[in-house]
Amino acid sequence: MNYDKKHTEKDLTVKGLLSAISETEYPQYILEAIAKIQNWMLNTVNAPAEQGMDPVTAMFEDGGDMDMDKLFDELEVLERYVDLIPNTRRPEGRPDVLVVSVNPPDYESGVRTAIDYAALFNRQQCKRVWVVSDSFIFGENMRYSAHVNALAEQGIVLRFVLITPWGWVEIPLSGEIASSQQFLWHNTLKG
Repeated sequence: MNYDKKHTEKDLTVKGLLSAISETEYPQYILEAIAKIQNWMLNTVNAPAEQGMDPVTAMFEDGGDMDMDKLFDELEVLERYVDLIPNTRRPEGRPDVLVVSVNPPDYESGVRTAIDYAALFNRQQCKRVWVVSDSFIFGENMRYSAHVNALAEQGIVLRFVLITPWGWVEIPLSGEIASSQQFLWHNTLKG
């Protein structure tokens, strides 16, 4: 009997088992967060045109319609799974943390916030920190690779998701914890 014909996608592979153990798969609530952020981004991009405005001109008038409160209202439903940062109230100390860093005043704010929260404010419970950001500057983020490695040695994994309205990709913040899955572009456009 040919094994390839008998083997199905439902079979557990060694790679799948190792992935599950190392928690490299994406939990449903992270996929939901990504979808909510992308939807918010698309609405923000499309809002000027829907109001009959030129999108480029609209960006310079009142900073565009970047209603961050609306985004965080949408994400609040996920707080039963993750600590959501930034937040107006103190996080509960869950094992998973979601740091939303879209439209930040400086490019490293999401990674720095994630490291501070994991290392200082939730060290006992924190296991995974998800940074979802609309920007990635190699030099700014790579200066924290030693911090990322130190957290990993303590059992805290920092995951960085670069997001656009049309797709996303996970970018490793350290060569020591990189996996091939992190470099796959997840296209959210249906076509």
